Amino acid sequence: MRWAFISVIAIGGVIGVMAPMKRAPAPAVAAVAAEPADVPVETVIHSDNNGHFFAFAEVDGEMVKFVVDTGADMVALTLDDARRAKVRFDPEQFVVVARGASGDAYGQHVMIDDIVLDGKRVRDVHAAVIEDLDVSLLGQSYLRKLRSVHLTGDEMRLR
Repeated sequence: MRWAFISVIAIGGVIGVMAPMKRAPAPAVAAVAAEPADVPVETVIHSDNNGHFFAFAEVDGEMVKFVVDTGADMVALTLDDARRAKVRFDPEQFVVVARGASGDAYGQHVMIDDIVLDGKRVRDVHAAVIEDLDVSLLGQSYLRKLRSVHLTGDEMRLR
């Protein structure tokens, strides 16, 4: 009986050493939670059939689909994207914030706390919430803070 008990312990030890273990996360040492470190990676975007470069980025923690627009002065959010990201704006305060090929664009200037695209975090981004905008635009108020934006043919590289 004694040998059977020792064998069970030995087999259990071998299984314990050889089997992968899921470890519980280490308990927090400090009371302040650390923000995960940004690990920026190069983003390579290929244009669609219409020549547009689409990318997804987090706006204050909410995922938003953007057209990456190197010709836009600033980031522009649709009303729906701004609401989902809890960006504060008041449609009663809309004024002309930009002029485009199709005329005046009405909206409100806002400050976005945080935009992250593939680890490339930019804080305090000047933007506008624009009425009648079909898709949000990732413009120069974000792009110029990156290390580089390189466009070759149908490929854009953001670093």
